[in-house]
Amino acid sequence: MAMRENVVLFLALWIVLSALLSPSTEIFLTVALIGILITLEIGEFYLPRDVKDSLKFSAYLLLLAFAFIVARKVYEVIK
Repeated sequence: MAMRENVVLFLALWIVLSALLSPSTEIFLTVALIGILITLEIGEFYLPRDVKDSLKFSAYLLLLAFAFIVARKVYEVIK
């Protein structure tokens, strides 16, 4: 199996396991973000440019969601 296939398989397993084991959507989104960032770091040399671009776009969207989650939690603590 090629390294590119291993990297994609890792990300797929990561997302499926995090979806099954996460008790809330917030935790799932955070763990999915971590998985995508790990995949981008490891697969930098093995993934084609279009796959890396789509993973980066997904990472940016999840970073935005993460910032929203953190802001909401900070607001709950301050309130």
